[in-house]
Amino acid sequence: MIENRVLPWVQDNESASVWNNWQVSLRDFVILNPDGEYYYKINLTEFNLSIDANYENIKQLLLDARSD
Repeated sequence: MIENRVLPWVQDNESASVWNNWQVSLRDFVILNPDGEYYYKINLTEFNLSIDANYENIKQLLLDARSD
């Protein structure tokens, strides 16, 4: 699933408990700031990226997180 991919993949474990702490569900796209801390979360099932406004919204969130 992650071989030859560019985007990072977060592996949850008992000590981090990311799914629980971040209230993550299947197909959630989690944006982290440059320090690797939670910034924002969007569910890609509910947020259709083929809609230009949604795509631009995520793009802006990524840019905002980068400079936060």
